[in-house]
Amino acid sequence: MKIKTAYMDEITIDPANILIFEHGIPGFEEEKSFVLLPLEENSVFQILQSTNTENLAFVITSPYSIATNYNFTLDDATVNSLDIKSENEVAVFVIVSLKETLAQSTVNLKAPIVINITNKKAKQVILDNEAYSIRHTIPLESVRG
Repeated sequence: MKIKTAYMDEITIDPANILIFEHGIPGFEEEKSFVLLPLEENSVFQILQSTNTENLAFVITSPYSIATNYNFTLDDATVNSLDIKSENEVAVFVIVSLKETLAQSTVNLKAPIVINITNKKAKQVILDNEAYSIRHTIPLESVRG
């Protein structure tokens, strides 16, 4: 399947790798189909690209490379909607807000993207935890490491 992307022009993707956001992503509720694309080889960053809208793509990364003590518990509704049977099925990412420099860029730890890697269901979860910010700065050591 060919799609047009925000950062890589037109590419071919395997439909088996399409992630389904049943209710879309907050602010983009009509967008339900995305794919993960590598930003560059061995990068800690990836692109969450809409398969329908060329210019809708988010830079994402693992929150664990940014905040080593990052953790949260999924509520039963999320576990059920993603049909999660085991924590081994779960991948977690956060959206990066790119600024002029990486030192000025931030990640949204308050609203992680949770993916069931087995069935490709995904959801952006809004955490009720004041310890996490929507604009958490990226420590440069975590990017180098």
